[in-house]
Amino acid sequence: MNPSDHANSRNRRGWFGRKHPDVAADFGRGSLRLLQLDHAGAAYACTAAAEVAGCVLEGGTAPTSTPEDFGDRVRAACAQVGFAGREAAITLPAECFQADIARLPAMNDAELSESIRFEATDRFGISADSASIGHVRLGSTAGGSNEVLMLAVANATVQRAAMAMVRAGFRPSRVEHAALAALRAVSRQRSSECADPADAREFAMIHLEDRVATLAAVRDGSLSFLRTVRGDWAPVGMTAARRATAIRLANDAIELEPAAQESTAWRWCALAEEVLRCLRHFERTSGGWWPRGIAVTGPAANDPQSAATLESVCGARTGLCVPIRAIERPAPCIHGNTWVAAIGGACTALRQLDRAPRAEDVPPQPARSAPRTAVARAAGTGTIALAPEPKPVTLTATGGAAA
Repeated sequence: MNPSDHANSRNRRGWFGRKHPDVAADFGRGSLRLLQLDHAGAAYACTAAAEVAGCVLEGGTAPTSTPEDFGDRVRAACAQVGFAGREAAITLPAECFQADIARLPAMNDAELSESIRFEATDRFGISADSASIGHVRLGSTAGGSNEVLMLAVANATVQRAAMAMVRAGFRPSRVEHAALAALRAVSRQRSSECADPADAREFAMIHLEDRVATLAAVRDGSLSFLRTVRGDWAPVGMTAARRATAIRLANDAIELEPAAQESTAWRWCALAEEVLRCLRHFERTSGGWWPRGIAVTGPAANDPQSAATLESVCGARTGLCVPIRAIERPAPCIHGNTWVAAIGGACTALRQLDRAPRAEDVPPQPARSAPRTAVARAAGTGTIALAPEPKPVTLTATGGAAA
């Protein structure tokens, strides 16, 4: 074989052996969102997307179908779309996780993982054999100690989601908190679109789900603080419809529009006050840090009043963060925040977005010692790895599905 033939053969092997980006499987309480992205110049391109109605997760509401039935429906939906590759990255809602921050002595990754395992079982009151435990380093080590975010999710929850994906023909590779996946998407969008790079490295994000609001603070491009606030944060129209339906079943006909409007104002004020308390706590412990902006995102982030109330109470620029440039289609990804966690899970292995070209002239920024792109380093380490083969996931109903 001459050198040119050898080079062509090597190139062909590299092409056919190229690993496809993971398929993000974002499990919600009402549907499963499947998304696969790839590079497309200065943005990400959607190569395949599908949404399957239903729920297999246990918790506040009963699952609507078994993993086997739901997996068959997912397989049928995917057959019409055509996803490349079989690796699946699972994201689960915040309500499925227990989360808390622990201050531990500085140690290497192996020692930290073992310490977190003991600390989480004691603090959460769980068994190490019945839960999958992960952690995220917060900020940098200082004074001989390190703050660590501990995450725990029941193996039964992981297994139901994994079994559905295996039944659909996918290989689950990892499990991630939906808010951390959303943080990755928001961080990459801000790093490519903010005129001042500091705005992309010093911000807060509020990820709204129906029952849990997650507040995350990014300091110097790294996740440094996280708190969850439980409540009724579902979209206004959806909440009113659910309550009206329940009352109509009991009393035959009652309208709830006025009550829904009053509860909406109370909900956002209550959330804003709690967020303000959390930010003030972090301000005291971090030497006066305050976010340059607050991004509101998540499946329930479709009410402009939420951003307006947070900005009024917290005193920081706040807006609904819809990843318009990060992905151009399908339409639901553009017009709503429901797909943000799926976008974050699908872009894990993709490179950062380039700086967005601007029509107006932007004054040059002074030179900074810090990098010009914001990388949420800690947000990518909070994943819980699953076994590479589907067999351990489907052995028993109580076995551990994650390492």
